[in-house]
Amino acid sequence: MYILGLHNDEDSGVALLKDGRIIDAVSEERLNRKKLYKGPPELSLQYVLAKNGITLSDINHVAYGWHGRQNDYRSYARKLTRRLVRAMHENPDAGAIMSERIDVEFSRDDETRREFEAWMADMGWTSDRITFLDHHAAHCWGAFGCSPFEEAFVFTFDGRGDLKSTTVSTADTHKGLSEQDYLLSFDSLGFLYGQITHYLGFTPHRHEGKVTGLAAFGNPAKTLPLFRKLVSFDEGEFVAHISPYRPYYTNMHPGLIAELNRFSKEDVAAGVQVHCEELIASYVAYWIKKIDRPDIRSVCLAGGVAANVKINQRIAELAGVDHLYVFPHMGDGGLPLGSAIQTQFHLTGQAKVQMDTVYLGPSYDDAEIEALLKKNAGKLDFERFGDKTAETVQDLVDQKVIGWFDGRMEYGPRALGARSILFHTRDRNANDWLNRRMRRTEFMPFAPVTPDVYAAESYKGWDPEDRCVRFMTRTHDCTEAFKAGHPAVVHIDGTARPQIVRPELNGDYYRVVRAYCDRTGERALINTSFNAHEEPIVCSPDDAINSLLDGVIDILAIGSFRVRLRDV
Repeated sequence: MYILGLHNDEDSGVALLKDGRIIDAVSEERLNRKKLYKGPPELSLQYVLAKNGITLSDINHVAYGWHGRQNDYRSYARKLTRRLVRAMHENPDAGAIMSERIDVEFSRDDETRREFEAWMADMGWTSDRITFLDHHAAHCWGAFGCSPFEEAFVFTFDGRGDLKSTTVSTADTHKGLSEQDYLLSFDSLGFLYGQITHYLGFTPHRHEGKVTGLAAFGNPAKTLPLFRKLVSFDEGEFVAHISPYRPYYTNMHPGLIAELNRFSKEDVAAGVQVHCEELIASYVAYWIKKIDRPDIRSVCLAGGVAANVKINQRIAELAGVDHLYVFPHMGDGGLPLGSAIQTQFHLTGQAKVQMDTVYLGPSYDDAEIEALLKKNAGKLDFERFGDKTAETVQDLVDQKVIGWFDGRMEYGPRALGARSILFHTRDRNANDWLNRRMRRTEFMPFAPVTPDVYAAESYKGWDPEDRCVRFMTRTHDCTEAFKAGHPAVVHIDGTARPQIVRPELNGDYYRVVRAYCDRTGERALINTSFNAHEEPIVCSPDDAINSLLDGVIDILAIGSFRVRLRDV
């Protein structure tokens, strides 16, 4: 049985399950080269069908992880009425702002659904054959369905989807998902963080990671009182105080802008980061206690806010949380897989899929790679590796910036050793010059990749069963020895966002990292995404070759080939 998950909103894409296994998962941006593309995932669908030698008529079920709100109107009406009364008691103008917020959500979502249905109809697939699912339930199913847990608390935090912004659920492999409560989009921490992203001159829903990095350079105490006035925590809820705060990414109240202008950008970033950490930690702790299931010690996370690795560390360290799993494609790009897993459970009762790695995208064989290299033979020198591991390690020892391209592309926002840039971690200035070389404006240090055999001596409290470190979805406190020897990948607060690699999961990538560490005595390499600023991570050999031609990297290790620019 084939179940196809589709998504045509921001970061559109496709996921395919066959008989309970993940066959393919890919975001459209990687193929059309338009970052966080919003629209029908035409190239992704063509790729998945062609790769598997099937047509749309072979698909048994199509799942869409949005537009399921019609199933929840009664509960929503009760919540909306209570929320309106509370907001208008504080400020009579709040009602107009909240009404506008609802109108915006309905109009945007209805337009997206019409586009999707028209696209599917053009391919002969009518809407009555599509399962439209609740947005946050699809997030939940991605997180729980791919986690190693039999039971878990599942939390979602994002901007908004199907009129919600936050949910808390319990999940069980036999009973499925049970939503315990949710918050409306007016009280979205995704909007709060995104609005400050916009205020600081970045693009919301895209550059929040820059704010997380900038926050390390500020003093949160200076701005926390202001942020606590905007959104507070009360009996298991985030409560946005509508006007002067507006639940949008960009539509900011002039009075709030004037207040923020009193502080440095660093202090504003620090304040919103710490405030969101405190709010989410309070929310998770409250609901774990309220639901009162002491037998459940595991937490799953999804939604765009779960990309915030500092927040995830706070959750992992809460009392009552023994194990944390963050869905690797936590944002809306992960909805196709989540909706497919949810549909699978409803049809078959199978709640789980195996996802040991996220190497789920396109791959290219040596013949395809060599053909493209020959097309650029006038500009490139290339040769087959004699010993891929040893030669790449030597290039790293020689302080070359390596573009590593191997196997199936990663699913999700993190480069995890299929499309990565590698460099040593000793240069504390690498964050500046290497980012300039890639035309990025980043503040957070690069992330380290460490072999499993050296993880315990590098990261405090490392748990070999922790799936987060496979996918770079949380920070860890570093040991003193690691901080001293690897300044390019350690944050100001002494944490890092590591990827821990294993031989059985990471293949040639593991062998290079391990051999480098064995040879040098270091315990990590820089692993950053193989792309220039505002570009998606590279997908094809053409993309990788263009990065070499543009001077982003020194050496391209691609398949069985070592490639460099031809000396002129």
